[in-house]
Amino acid sequence: MGFNVEYIVRCWHCAAQFDAAREPFCSHRDPTKICPFCLRCFCDAPEEYKTDFIKRSPKELLAEKMKLQYRKDMRLGELLIQAGKITDTQLKIAIAKQNILKRRKKRLGEILVMMNLISYDELLLFLENQNDIDEINLKNFEIDYELIEKIGGKFCIQQRVIPIELYQNNNEKILRFASSSKKEISKLKECMELKKYILIPYLADEEYIDFLLEEMKRNAPVALKRAGK
Repeated sequence: MGFNVEYIVRCWHCAAQFDAAREPFCSHRDPTKICPFCLRCFCDAPEEYKTDFIKRSPKELLAEKMKLQYRKDMRLGELLIQAGKITDTQLKIAIAKQNILKRRKKRLGEILVMMNLISYDELLLFLENQNDIDEINLKNFEIDYELIEKIGGKFCIQQRVIPIELYQNNNEKILRFASSSKKEISKLKECMELKKYILIPYLADEEYIDFLLEEMKRNAPVALKRAGK
């Protein structure tokens, strides 16, 4: 915002034209511009639209996007440096690894744990102090029914939780999951069914959570039957 450039675009959703250089970015992990007419961001737009938008964007706008994209991670990194947990060089290496794992949408803190620079307990402590939970776009997310079976389909539906990934780091089982509110995430941390996991939460749009839960209700029993469960 405030650039001495003009970037006229047509909104993918309402088709209105506006100057994208003057409008704010959304707060999602990979921020996009918000249309001033329909108030929708570009996060749900077709990939071709987003690719073309970035390809034609002024360099000033791209610089602002990158700055916003890494603000959360850098804030965590700076806190860890100040606490003497990591060095500036280690932070740069972790960010480089994060870029390599971009498709898996790994958070910087998870990368630092994978590098054995901090423990999960330390990560969770710093995240709680930040009172910050990353957002994730579940528009094209495909449900992992084997993972649903491990967590419990009934539990996921009742608690409105979408398991994203379950993996092991040393002797700890790490569960990445999405929910639609911080209040629901706080309640999930107290559930006995999840006590055996280190929880990495994400916030997702309630509309997509509802859609995936309905899909889970329709398909989980069939999928489990086909798998001979």
